[in-house]
Amino acid sequence: MENKNLYERIALRTGIIILSFLFVAFVGIKLFDALLPIILACIFVAILKPLIKKINNSLSIKHSIISYIVGTIVLIIILFLTLWLFQVLISQVTGLVGNIINNWSQIVHSVNGFIRKINSNINLMPDFASNAIKSGLNSLYNFLGGLQKNAVNITLGFTTAFINTSNDVIFFAITFVVAFYIILGDMVNIENFYEKNFPEHSKKNLELINKVFKSSTWNYVKAQLKMGLMCAILMAIVLKFLGQEYFIPIALILGFVDLLPMIGPIIVLLPWSVIEFLIFNNTFKALALLILLTAWTGIRQVISPKIIGESADIHPLLSVISLYAGLRLFGVKGAIFFPIILIFIVGLYKSGILDNWIYDYKLFFKRVGEILDIGKKKINIPDSK
Repeated sequence: MENKNLYERIALRTGIIILSFLFVAFVGIKLFDALLPIILACIFVAILKPLIKKINNSLSIKHSIISYIVGTIVLIIILFLTLWLFQVLISQVTGLVGNIINNWSQIVHSVNGFIRKINSNINLMPDFASNAIKSGLNSLYNFLGGLQKNAVNITLGFTTAFINTSNDVIFFAITFVVAFYIILGDMVNIENFYEKNFPEHSKKNLELINKVFKSSTWNYVKAQLKMGLMCAILMAIVLKFLGQEYFIPIALILGFVDLLPMIGPIIVLLPWSVIEFLIFNNTFKALALLILLTAWTGIRQVISPKIIGESADIHPLLSVISLYAGLRLFGVKGAIFFPIILIFIVGLYKSGILDNWIYDYKLFFKRVGEILDIGKKKINIPDSK
């Protein structure tokens, strides 16, 4: 009877795990995209909730009026910041593409000079090394051959995509604003409904899950966003000091790749410094980029444990697995969200919520080992005569 109950629990829990993975893989991502404006509205309301309660306790004004006033002020600030950032990005990106096109002949001349310099010494190398270098140079040359055309196509493609998705952007913004004001106005009613209609054990479980989410996943997300923003600001300041044109989109790209676990700005700054040194003969800028990379890596190693803390700490191998699996399965979105999901699962494990599950699986595999007679045994094998 005990074994039967164990097998029933294992079957049920395994089914839940399989259905959860299937839900995330086939429904969860699409559902997240569909509900993204409403999810963002809930996040903004949750962030504003302490401020609204504080103002409500200080002033004798109706709660909903305070909510609408604070929410409107925040939306106006977000609108102006979004428009300003969008205008800056558009001007910087178009200027960057135009600069590449205008200086194309100089870029090609520098690359050709680098290739000629390499070819003069390539025959002195072993065959395997010379063949590998020739193959790499051919790839580089072919890439540069189509880069000018690609730059124009990227600009036209971006403009076309923006025009085609303008209706979706408008619909997204309207849905977000409507959901934001509805949730603001019904905040008290939602809290009352939760208190009256949810049983106590469900409240305790939800509170525990919420605590785990805040202490691990939300802490990790906030920390990563803080460090990504710090990275972008530092990169922008240094690139501006180095005289780099259109430094804002480059700094934002560096801040974005800093969000990806186990990757970081090295994927951009290291090749960039090599190109500056070998192709453009700009030793100062190459060294400055390497110093910038080293400095940020050191700063990140120092501040990362303090900002993230131990609650969101996972093994580097798990970070690599989640990053690679997410990238292969769902592209950039998967690379961003898979580590976050893994952080949440690790947080649940550390909280003790899954102790019963883990105990059942340990007991199950122990029973399986006993049934299959797995383990070290003293077996007497008779001598063959």
